[in-house]
Amino acid sequence: MIIARIPCGIQGLDIVLQGGIPSNSTVALRAEPSNYTECILQQFIAEGLKHGFPAIYCCLSRPVASLVRSMKQQGFDVLEPVANDQLIIIDCYSMQKRTSGMGVEQEIQKKIISVPEVDDERMLQDGLANAVERMSNLKGLRAVCESVPGTLTGRSPIEIMRWGRSAFADLRAFETVVLHTFPTGVREELFSMMAHDFDGIIELTTDRTGDRMRHYIGIPKMRMTAVPHKLFELSMENDLVMLNTTQKIV
Repeated sequence: MIIARIPCGIQGLDIVLQGGIPSNSTVALRAEPSNYTECILQQFIAEGLKHGFPAIYCCLSRPVASLVRSMKQQGFDVLEPVANDQLIIIDCYSMQKRTSGMGVEQEIQKKIISVPEVDDERMLQDGLANAVERMSNLKGLRAVCESVPGTLTGRSPIEIMRWGRSAFADLRAFETVVLHTFPTGVREELFSMMAHDFDGIIELTTDRTGDRMRHYIGIPKMRMTAVPHKLFELSMENDLVMLNTTQKIV
């Protein structure tokens, strides 16, 4: 069976994934907070925008200004796609609408969708519905949701599992790929409960032994994709993450 695949924007990774992430997939990116993690999320969004596809970025673990600044460092200015409603930024970090746009251009400030109460699932659903209504084209939609388990630390595993699931699941009608970050070492019991619900799992690990720090990516699970049981070393050049040819058997 031939399935549409979504290029992920990481040089070399689409080859490993036989063309990209299968469309209509929900993928967990398990990783410690790092520049590599942020760049992977941003390159995934930027790759879609470059080809005219819409995107939603849900900021849970850092302010919008940090996202905008990081993407500019990678050579991708979000001002135009935000102004044209091709990229919708949902701010679940600031908790106050008046601080959502601090540090960014006015054109971006007025486009941010603020969710002032992150524990309120209804507000997230309303924010996503607002984002969808503003987009003229929904096919091929990409969505990123940062670090839900690390943010909702005061909630039970069942509550976190439910948070946002139905809201993001509704996006699947548009051949969407949703990327959720899941911090390694945080609420491990929760990830064990949720793992079967993800269509794919991508793991980013760090090896601190030896004379330098090495970063590896592994793909223990990806729907309709035969992925080798290996770790692929990552490198960063000009603030962009890419796969090296170095591999480790796991």
